[in-house]
Amino acid sequence: MSESVSSTVRVRPTGLHELVLEVADLDLSTRFYEEVIGLRIVQRWGEDRPAVWFDMGDTTALGLWTAKAAIGALANGRGGAHVHFALRIPHGTIDAVQERLEGHGYNVFRFEFDDGNRSLYIDDPDGNCLELMDAVVDWSNQPIAI
Repeated sequence: MSESVSSTVRVRPTGLHELVLEVADLDLSTRFYEEVIGLRIVQRWGEDRPAVWFDMGDTTALGLWTAKAAIGALANGRGGAHVHFALRIPHGTIDAVQERLEGHGYNVFRFEFDDGNRSLYIDDPDGNCLELMDAVVDWSNQPIAI
């Protein structure tokens, strides 16, 4: 198999973008992370997908989902203790990263968000969903320094 030059380029993730946990009691968990841990809520989703998002600093977010919120999630995000996790990649490298992943035989799901952020989703060998995000805004909709 012949590899193109761009599929051999290794792009190192620049940081964690988000961590999502499925919780049994959203209100109880929200109070814990807000009142006990001291995280600031930056988003609340509606009753159709109950979830709360917290700012963890450095543009990283913690999401709390109920089992209902995971239904219909992008790239088949699953329930359980781990839904998915996202790593930021350097701005402008998403095409090279996608080509490299596909060159290694991974099925890649690509999604472009309304806010300008773009993501690739793949499953690791254990079936964990990994998101690789070219992020231009954070969870508070503030620009990320590029």
